[in-house]
Amino acid sequence: MGKFFKIVGGLVLVLVLLIVAAAIILPMVIDPNDYKEQIVDQVKQQTGRDLQITGDLKLSVFPWLGVDIGGLQLSNAEGFGEQPFAVVNSAAVRVKLMPLLSRQLEVDTVGLDGLVLNLAKSKDGATNWDDLAKSDAPAESEQGDASSGQGLAGFSIGGVDISNARISWDDRSTGQLYTVDQFFLKSGAIQPNSPVDLELGAQLKSKEPELDAKIKLDSTVSLDEQAGMLFLEGLKLQLDATSPLFEKGAMSANLAADVGLALDGQKVSVDGLSITSDALRLTGRLEGSNLSKQPAFSGNLSLAELNLREWLTAQGIALPETADPAVLGRFSADLELAAQGDLTRINKLAMVLDDTNINGNASLKGSAIGFELDVDSVNVDRYLPPVKEDAEAPASSDSAGETAASGDEPLLPVELLRSLNLDGSLKIGQMVINKLTAKQVLVTVKASQGKITSEQKIGSFYQGSLNSVINLNVAGKTPVIQIEEQATDIQAGPLLKDMTATDKFDGTGKFQAKLQTSGNSINAFKRSLNGNLSFLFADGSVKGFNLAQMLREGQAKLKGETLPASEEVQKTDFSEMSASAVIKNGVLNNQDLLAKSPFLRVTGAGTVNLVSETLDYLVKPVIVSTAAGQGGEGLEQLKGVPVPVKLTGPYASPKYTIDWAQVVTGTQKAKLEEKKAEVKQQLEEKKEETKEKLENKLKGKLKGLFN
Repeated sequence: MGKFFKIVGGLVLVLVLLIVAAAIILPMVIDPNDYKEQIVDQVKQQTGRDLQITGDLKLSVFPWLGVDIGGLQLSNAEGFGEQPFAVVNSAAVRVKLMPLLSRQLEVDTVGLDGLVLNLAKSKDGATNWDDLAKSDAPAESEQGDASSGQGLAGFSIGGVDISNARISWDDRSTGQLYTVDQFFLKSGAIQPNSPVDLELGAQLKSKEPELDAKIKLDSTVSLDEQAGMLFLEGLKLQLDATSPLFEKGAMSANLAADVGLALDGQKVSVDGLSITSDALRLTGRLEGSNLSKQPAFSGNLSLAELNLREWLTAQGIALPETADPAVLGRFSADLELAAQGDLTRINKLAMVLDDTNINGNASLKGSAIGFELDVDSVNVDRYLPPVKEDAEAPASSDSAGETAASGDEPLLPVELLRSLNLDGSLKIGQMVINKLTAKQVLVTVKASQGKITSEQKIGSFYQGSLNSVINLNVAGKTPVIQIEEQATDIQAGPLLKDMTATDKFDGTGKFQAKLQTSGNSINAFKRSLNGNLSFLFADGSVKGFNLAQMLREGQAKLKGETLPASEEVQKTDFSEMSASAVIKNGVLNNQDLLAKSPFLRVTGAGTVNLVSETLDYLVKPVIVSTAAGQGGEGLEQLKGVPVPVKLTGPYASPKYTIDWAQVVTGTQKAKLEEKKAEVKQQLEEKKEETKEKLENKLKGKLKGLFN
């Protein structure tokens, strides 16, 4: 037995000596450059391409079996020009020789420098590697079954080092051209069941869209064969890009995450996601499944609070001036999302904008948008353009003023409205808009094929309620708008005070309107306005003038008298005021204005031209009682006499005229009627007195006849 081991040991020693001798002698006697021609011919035979070996080939045997390639160039496919398909500046690969004897594969760092790969697609859809894919089709191995049990006992790779690579993609069917330049990839040692450090970077350029981006990635890659997963742990991606796509022309962003990818390509998970760009910080997690068939994604994202105004400004986005310059100061968001096919759902949405909290859900299916949002409170006026005082308005020429305020400028973005596909609802606890306060607001909107319907319900609106429905049809050439509105128990005083900052009217009222118009400008809306409206107010007053006082002063003037200065409150009370109107082509016609107070009745009739903004209206107050009510005393002579008040001119500053001649005529007529009634009464009294005397005289004669 000992002799046997000596013989075996001797054979092994001889074998080792032979290998060492071969490793020394072979590179001396064999020059791989002598085989360049055979290699070129073989490539031509297999691919139909021309291979140029521009550098030297170097061969090593011990302790590493390897080859160094000085330079290669492979020609392009036919029809894709003279530009080479691939170029390699240098490449090296080495395998440790001795471990091969025990079926251990130990590869040194694989190096590749100066790779240039020009990929292209022709206008008819063919690529310049189609022929290579066909020629590379693997042949069936006759020895596959016999050698299946002769696998490696182990393997390791010292690393991968790819430097100065350039890959271009020229899609001639679409005109797109992309270039990956300055590409590098470095890895640590690659061994089974061991993590691998990975670093890569590149510069991406494209012409359409115009983009120049530098990318750098670091990660630790590990393989879990049992779970069938590839993991990229501690992934860090840095992006610096310039493009006209960005408002300020440039963008920088950093991404960090732990990524898991199924080896079958069907599942991906992204945990610990963090994206930062300037002041923006987005965190969350995402999952994807069924990636090759019908990809489905789900996860949650959280946007940390940031100053939205400052961030948008930093991106080069110009913001409009707002009434409150502090708005857009605070913004944050949390959402849970899911997506599959053309359907994306935000199942849970929570946002904070300044002092407003927004919660709800939303969905996007193709171009169809759905949403259900709940807002606690919002002051819309803070976000509107500031109101310029007249004194602050810049001076301009008459022509410029006419252009700016012509009223013919298009108001509706028709093409955008036609493209809308919406179905949503919005609840608002409290809202301020145009200085008006509304509570318990519900807005629903539906839009499809150019037809938009919006319904608004306000549960608390100045101690009353307000409901309205707006239908907008932009499917045709000319937009058509229909409005139905109904308000009940509205306190007019606080409403007008908030709306106009004046205190000229109060009372509890209801209002309803049904209107229709068409066009796409203020003037067109006025000219085409048709419909009807009505209102009824109770227990109110019109402030700014005292009708009773005006009548007394007028009456005194007729008599040539002068009344002492009055300290009465300048308002006219009414117990009820109502009116209805018909609007035709922008002209409002009212014939039934009626206002009642304890001492007078007011009727009115006339027209208001919304196009010319003028009115022609006649108001007739009539004193019905002078013993009670606001200022009724001292108007006995006007009792029952209509006092015509004519309102004409621009309705922003109308002229008031009283037809005193008609008042005098009415007064004289009233006096005449009163005198006639008095004479008639006297005649009746005389008649009764005469009748009584005759009866008494007749009775006396009859009595004497029978005595």
